[in-house]
Amino acid sequence: MMSVVGPSSRWTLTILMCWTCSGQGLVMRGLEGPTQTVTRGMDIILHCRYDLEAGDRLYAVKWFHGTREFYRFQPELQPPSRSFPIEDVYVDVESSNAEKLVIRHVVPGTSGIYRCEVSAEETFETDYREMNITIEDAPMADPVIYNIQSRYAIDDELRINCTSFDYGPASRLHWIINGQLKSDDDDEVTLYPTRWRTPSAAVDSQFVSGATPEASTTIGLHIKRLTRQHFGSGNQLTIVCTASSIGSAHRRSSAVKAVLDEGLSSRQGPLVNPLRPSTAAPTAAGDKRRSPQTSTGGCSRLASNLVAIILTTILLLALFR
Repeated sequence: MMSVVGPSSRWTLTILMCWTCSGQGLVMRGLEGPTQTVTRGMDIILHCRYDLEAGDRLYAVKWFHGTREFYRFQPELQPPSRSFPIEDVYVDVESSNAEKLVIRHVVPGTSGIYRCEVSAEETFETDYREMNITIEDAPMADPVIYNIQSRYAIDDELRINCTSFDYGPASRLHWIINGQLKSDDDDEVTLYPTRWRTPSAAVDSQFVSGATPEASTTIGLHIKRLTRQHFGSGNQLTIVCTASSIGSAHRRSSAVKAVLDEGLSSRQGPLVNPLRPSTAAPTAAGDKRRSPQTSTGGCSRLASNLVAIILTTILLLALFR
């Protein structure tokens, strides 16, 4: 017996068949990772969330940096995890699995678009999610302040430098004096050219291919005459040097303090070492007075001359007897 299906029945059958073919065998729930900028040297963990319908199996999870696949988890293989190394993306294969990816010791080159692509075994469905990750090169150490004294007098000259070492890109340095930021175009501030080097030897000042250039950046501060206003109500001068990378919210800083010593003579010049001052008493220019050491030396020479004269006289008297 043969049944005839009318036009309306055929439309109903077609719709039911299409709904069955597009069943939700694989459902992507999302890609989770850092929601903020990550600093160089940190680790990042990405979670690829998905569901498979009952009876379906996972075929593979593939991870891409841009368009390049660098990690795959495929249950049929032994071991199921495979890594395809690419520059600046260091996968911890032992800690990664079907839903988790661990990347160690990120650098600015780790930045980019990451894609998690999931494929189902039975339904052959494939879907993916993407996210953008940014790695910033924040300073990794505090800047260093040079040539600061522990004490200054009114009208003294202050000349110091602050340097940050081995950052790429170069750090931006700023002075903060008693809580007030000094602008880069201030006459008392000097911005020195950045010095670049590479971790390995360079040839003819050209960077070695593949090496990350590192920067040494210095800023100077020169106050020709210190005034009482520089020391504030507590007779204390606080100087802070801050270092931050361009576009980075992270910064490092160093602070030094100097006190006003009203007992110091003005314009005396820098101390050789504030913790171990020289024991020799300075003599003012044009001062003809002898120091205690000089006077003692003169008395010693006079006594020696008298002894020589006495001995000579005794010898002559003995000869003429």
